Amino acid sequence: MNESIDLRQFRYFLAVSEELNFGRAAARLYISQPPLSRQIRQLEDRLGVELFLRTKSGVVLTKAGAAFLPEARRTLAQAEKAIAAARAARSSAGGQFLIGYTTVFDRSVIPDVLEPLQQRFPDFRLVTQGKHSISLVRDIKNGIMDVAFIGLHTETKGLKTETLLEEPLIAALPAGHPLAHKRRLGFDDLRSEAIFRFERRLNPGYYDHCHAFFEKIDFKPKTIPEPDDHHILLGLIAEGQGIALIPASLKHVKRHGVVFRPLKDEAARLSSGIAVAYDERNPSAILAGFLALVRS
Repeated sequence: MNESIDLRQFRYFLAVSEELNFGRAAARLYISQPPLSRQIRQLEDRLGVELFLRTKSGVVLTKAGAAFLPEARRTLAQAEKAIAAARAARSSAGGQFLIGYTTVFDRSVIPDVLEPLQQRFPDFRLVTQGKHSISLVRDIKNGIMDVAFIGLHTETKGLKTETLLEEPLIAALPAGHPLAHKRRLGFDDLRSEAIFRFERRLNPGYYDHCHAFFEKIDFKPKTIPEPDDHHILLGLIAEGQGIALIPASLKHVKRHGVVFRPLKDEAARLSSGIAVAYDERNPSAILAGFLALVRS
């Protein structure tokens, strides 16, 4: 057997062996039947034996499958014990607590809880890291990061989120632009303008949220790639390279040559915001204290 067997295949085998029916096992695992059947076939190929006899009414364990069953159960139990031990060690006194934050917003609008948190948990090393929201969510799910401040409308299935801030988008444009003399702007004003916009791969959830709004009002301007850093973005706007729709809080970032204008009418309903995201199964002793500070 040259290829390794992953824990998912053990779980799939246990589900089928307990249900003795691929359809019921797939429903229990929240997957469709074809990928479940493929995974069981791959497991049998790697073991070099048949684990189930397929019948019209379902499946039955073969002699090899019956022998494999208790060992598979022990393997999964031991793996879960190892995971619990690692998490328990992380949640004991001391250790590291990693906090992520979205780079789309200015740090000034993100709750500053580091100092009181450090005072409450002096044995912990607090580490912060800025990334795109989609990367922060992935890191939390993979157990790399403990908690993160992410942009609203990011896909967070499997995580707990709490909204902290919701604010409208505003237009950032060059100070010398003809539209700069207006107090408020509508999308009709912007239809012929070059608009900075990020790529969908950077945050599919938020991109689709905005795209649905633009489709509704038939807003299809010329778009240009948006840089990752909002300071660079404002610099490009100051140079006259385009206009951007940004969170209202970014108007506090002073940049010579850039003016900010609120959106009017229906456009004013297009908003963004920040939520705190975390895994409820995270056993870190510091997580509850962190959330209490953020909520306060």
